[in-house]
Amino acid sequence: MGDLTRITLLDRVQQAQSGEPWEEFVRVYDGLIASWLRSQRINDADADDIRQEVMQAVVRDIPRFQHSGRPGAFRAWLRRITANRMRRLWQQRSRSRAEWGGLDVSEIADLLEDDSSRLTLAWDRDHDKFVLNRMLGMLHGRFSQQSLTAFRRLAIAQEPVDVVSRDLGMTIGAARVAQHRVLRALKTLGEGLVDI
Repeated sequence: MGDLTRITLLDRVQQAQSGEPWEEFVRVYDGLIASWLRSQRINDADADDIRQEVMQAVVRDIPRFQHSGRPGAFRAWLRRITANRMRRLWQQRSRSRAEWGGLDVSEIADLLEDDSSRLTLAWDRDHDKFVLNRMLGMLHGRFSQQSLTAFRRLAIAQEPVDVVSRDLGMTIGAARVAQHRVLRALKTLGEGLVDI
């Protein structure tokens, strides 16, 4: 990725019609939407339809997305698109709860649109965790496995620096430097997408 990580993934996607930025974006967000819908026990066929509609809407509308500068703005935008597509599918198919395995997808969509619901809080947490892990994967090749492992253990798992540095055969200073360099790269790459 080299110099491409100096500009955020969101900026790169908004500026490009296709290519590597979109492949990276889809690799992150297609997986996120699919995973989240499965976690809500939506059957595979319906989850796939919703996921495709969400991704089509994002591809169509992201060039016009204006980040407000508030933490979670993109995440909230994506959450609302997902809720709207869930509701749309429910209405188009006019299914009963029995046909959806007892689920009322419109109720899930309503909760997802409510900024203070427990489901929204879970969406926010799941989004950030999923996106962060996918972006860490994008940094392979830019950082050594040792540096990425140090970051995961120090910043994510919150392990003591002396234990991590000893396990990885690094000095404490080297482990902290690795942590901060990876964090800086993640902040740049994920700016506007995830709050790091």
